[in-house]
Amino acid sequence: MNLTGQNKIAASAFTLLEMMFSIVIFSMVTLALVSAHILGLRENQLIESKCGASDSSRAVLNKLPEDIRMAKTWQIGTLSGTNFTGVAANSAQNGPALQLFQTTNNSAYVMYYFDTTDAANNNGKLMRYTSTTTTTPVCLTSNLVNWLTSGFSFVAEDYAGTVATNQGSSKAYKNVIHAKLQFAKFLYPLTPVGTNGLYDYFKIEFRATPHLPE
Repeated sequence: MNLTGQNKIAASAFTLLEMMFSIVIFSMVTLALVSAHILGLRENQLIESKCGASDSSRAVLNKLPEDIRMAKTWQIGTLSGTNFTGVAANSAQNGPALQLFQTTNNSAYVMYYFDTTDAANNNGKLMRYTSTTTTTPVCLTSNLVNWLTSGFSFVAEDYAGTVATNQGSSKAYKNVIHAKLQFAKFLYPLTPVGTNGLYDYFKIEFRATPHLPE
């Protein structure tokens, strides 16, 4: 009986071939789990990148269209330091700075402008400044690029989309302010910086018209 028991135990053991098959199958399962984990990490990084762009989009869309609609009058021009220069009348109304006046006597305004000091590194910024406060300009969004456009600018248009030449005076309130923002962010935040770096592109384009003209 003991011999039979020993024979049964010997018969239930793994052979060398079976052990090799088991190791191969275990290795394949482990490799599949590790690959799935790495894929999950990459997808998580991708989602984080897109969520960051969505947050920037919401910040802009919550502020800029609202300020445009509440403006009495407006001016498009350029900003040098703290000096704003509006585009002259009878000239194409486009430029990197937008001044939105909240009162009829132009005593209070909100200014939006593009900070392009770091644009070479794909980090243009949209800044917002309010004249009624003493705070420094607030960055609404960053990682802006102008690869597909002639520059960072706001454009005044008529109802047909033609660039307007009249200023945002009390009689020009029907002009539409057209803004286009293009983002470039790393597709995966851990991607090394270089010529072969992977980017993802986002674009916000909208038009808004002042609703409170005098």
